[in-house]
Order: sequence, then structure tokens, then C-alpha cells
Amino acid sequence: DDMFYDELREAVSYFKKEPEGVNTMCEIMREFERKSENKGRAEERKKAKKRTEAIMRNLREEGMSYEKIARITNQSLSQVKSFFKMKQPA
Repeated sequence: DDMFYDELREAVSYFKKEPEGVNTMCEIMREFERKSENKGRAEERKKAKKRTEAIMRNLREEGMSYEKIARITNQSLSQVKSFFKMKQPA
């Protein structure tokens, strides 16, 4: 038990006091921050895509053409057509 705490104490000391350890810990934290930011952006893109899809469905239900839906939602005509083609039951 004491051996574990001695090793832990040495490791903590290395990461807090030794230049190489501090640099290693800083790089680990930067990588963690980058991954967190990327995950947040991916989640935000996913939400935005779902909102756009909901808008496209609503516009189509109102009888709007694919061309107008593409223009309003800032999607390409092929993206809009592909979306509705995929949504139809097989």
C-alpha cells in the first residue's frame, strides 16, 4: 500500500516539477481541450443538420418546390433531392 503511494507521489512530482513532466502534462491537456472542442463542434453540426432537415420537411409539406427549399435552406438542389429520396419508404 505504501509502495503504491510512493510511486504515485513520485509520478505527481514529476508531472508538477520536472520540466519534461510539465511539458508532457501541458501537451496532454492541450490534446484534451482540442478533442473536447472538436466534439462540441461535431455535436453542434449534428444539431444544425437536424434543424435544417426539419425545416426542409416542413417546407415540402407546405408544397414548396425542391428548388425553393434548396435556396431557402442554403443547400444544393442535389442535397435536397437526395434528402427526400432517402426519407421515402422503400
